[in-house]
Amino acid sequence: MGHYKSNLRDLEFNLFEVLGRREILGSGPYADVDEDVARGLLEEVNRLSTGVLADSFEEGDRTPPVFDPATNTVTVPEGVKRSYQALVEGGWAQLDLPSDLGGPGIPRSLAWATAEMVLGANPALYMYASGPNFAYTLWQVGTDEQKRFAELAIEHNWGATMVLTEPDAGSDVGAGRAKAVQQPDGTWHITGVKRFITSAEHDMAENIFHLVLARPEGHGPGTKGLSMFLVPKYQVDLDSGALGER
Repeated sequence: MGHYKSNLRDLEFNLFEVLGRREILGSGPYADVDEDVARGLLEEVNRLSTGVLADSFEEGDRTPPVFDPATNTVTVPEGVKRSYQALVEGGWAQLDLPSDLGGPGIPRSLAWATAEMVLGANPALYMYASGPNFAYTLWQVGTDEQKRFAELAIEHNWGATMVLTEPDAGSDVGAGRAKAVQQPDGTWHITGVKRFITSAEHDMAENIFHLVLARPEGHGPGTKGLSMFLVPKYQVDLDSGALGER
């Protein structure tokens, strides 16, 4: 029995009695998601969260990941892997995606309610499994090639990170000093020091992509001078989705 005890009734009260979600469910963009479907979704995520996701919380705390400096890889505990697989393979990590990217196309408020349960059960797992949501962000703002990468990342449930913080740039992201220099082939060389990168390396996904904030050479100071760069753990063939060199 896991540690987590949810308050499903409170979530349902806020969604259906306070926020009035039943008024938009079952019609328009949510024609396939009526109130019964929404309640069933909440019940399933509640079952998952209070069960297999919460089960590995203690193991993940007491048995830390192991870093192998020879291969630059990280191994996580077996129980955490089982919980991760239950979350990802069941499609639960894609609840916040629109239907045209393979998600259920549910209201954001309903997705947030499910996220509250997953985070309450095992917050580390939520971050490990956030790849599809990060890929959606990339898909919204990226180039055509990056959009294709994002689609592959969602399809294969690749992991993802936010590479933002620097030793002298925490909440003040605009103070970041990481520098990006464009190369003749269109790629960029990034130099700088980043830290506190959640889920940056693990053995639960076949690839991990990093969304890195850096300042292109010649850009101005502050947040407006920053750009976001896609840095995958393994290079990707965008036609086949096959992984290449690290």
